[in-house]
Amino acid sequence: MAKQVVGRDNVEQFICHEEKKLYVGKTLILTPGAKDYLQEKGIAVIYGEQSPMADVSVHKAVVSSGADLNNKIQQLLESDFSITDSALITEVTKKVKEKLGKLN
Repeated sequence: MAKQVVGRDNVEQFICHEEKKLYVGKTLILTPGAKDYLQEKGIAVIYGEQSPMADVSVHKAVVSSGADLNNKIQQLLESDFSITDSALITEVTKKVKEKLGKLN
């Protein structure tokens, strides 16, 4: 299982903003810069996996904010998959929102 380094530049994508927490499981390594950033922002660091129930509440919070969800999907597609085609981003966003809508 590969570990992922979480630094000051990418820490935002791992924060559970609803709970103001960052869960550090077995696959994450926090840099000192990330720890400083979290302390500055008042984000609690929880060592362990996020519970499945907390994950569901995060999904519901994200779904309730459509514009925020669109931005998160676009960021994910661009940063993790190098997808920059706006038509493809729009199509994927629509399909993700449809799937998330079925979870509610």
